[in-house]
Amino acid sequence: MRGERVAGPCPECGTTGAHPGQLVCQGCFVPFALMRPVRDAAGDEDATDALPQVAEDDGRTRVIHLIPGALPRTAQTRRDVPSQALRLRFPGDETVTVEPGVRIRIGRDPRLCPAVRFLASRDNLSRLHATFGVEADGSAWITDEGSTNGTFVHGYRLAPMEPAAVRPGDTVRLAADVTIKVLL
Repeated sequence: MRGERVAGPCPECGTTGAHPGQLVCQGCFVPFALMRPVRDAAGDEDATDALPQVAEDDGRTRVIHLIPGALPRTAQTRRDVPSQALRLRFPGDETVTVEPGVRIRIGRDPRLCPAVRFLASRDNLSRLHATFGVEADGSAWITDEGSTNGTFVHGYRLAPMEPAAVRPGDTVRLAADVTIKVLL
């Protein structure tokens, strides 16, 4: 391949063995295009000697150039932001908190659904009616567990065992008269 030089160690982790045309360090998995420039012995910035070079005529490789000033800011993704627990408000102002990474079962059987023992007197609920969960990233869902009288989200009845996304402010109805408000 024309225009390639043998690459040196990774400027981030020092891993050797990068081959020409390689886009990502095999030691730290950081794209070479996003790494800081390397200073040579004279103190001049020269990133091209340390990073793998890509052939100019290679149609399979797409080189992404670093935008000046883009590295100092930190990445913000859903995983970077700590997620909050959600609260479920039931009739009678009973509230159940659901932490991220946790799921609770909702129904009238206190042995199967210990978090909602106050629903034991609701005859129109199934023993195990639905399951509510909050993922580690903060996204929440509810699944109907094959209940007799149904679980409704946004006015639509859920198919059994099909999770439906819920967000703070949403209202979920179990059977005819158990309304759950999802809160932060």
